[in-house]
Amino acid sequence: SFIKSSVAKMDRLIGALLKLSREGQRQFLPQSIDMSQLMQSTLDALAHQTRDVNAKISIGKLPPITSDRLALEQIFSNLMDNAVKYLRADVPGNIEVRATETDGAITYEVCDNGRGIDVKDRDRIFDLFRRSGIQDRPGDGIGLAHARTLVRRLGGSINVESEPNHGTVFKVTLPKTWHQPVSEMMT
Repeated sequence: SFIKSSVAKMDRLIGALLKLSREGQRQFLPQSIDMSQLMQSTLDALAHQTRDVNAKISIGKLPPITSDRLALEQIFSNLMDNAVKYLRADVPGNIEVRATETDGAITYEVCDNGRGIDVKDRDRIFDLFRRSGIQDRPGDGIGLAHARTLVRRLGGSINVESEPNHGTVFKVTLPKTWHQPVSEMMT
């Protein structure tokens, strides 16, 4: 049974790596995106999990962006899924999505009142196969690495602010209008 479970885990990891590889080669398509609608559909997809843990997710007024829809869906579904997954059992879950705008960029924030992330783990959570804290939730340590890769391909940055037992804020800063690099247009 140990060998079977190890093979199954390895199969999942290889499948995830192949998916990441294919995603990394996908050509992005910039389009105007209503971020409030995108976040609401992401929230709708998580409705079952949020009900199970009695979490409340609020979405503030989010400015639109010109970027790749599928990449943004993957980034924010991962961040919101993690926020729901790592809530604390001792307090009602509260997750908020908000944004701030500057001249050429928008910073979208996914904030929660969950477990938080220890300072020693804040950089490593973006590394492939690395996770933070106790490993009592399903996952392979691929989601945040994938999100960071997508954010960087979109010309942005992602960072985290967190305190154990007080929650986490993931900040994704993206250009208001993403322009496909010439090198991607030629492939």
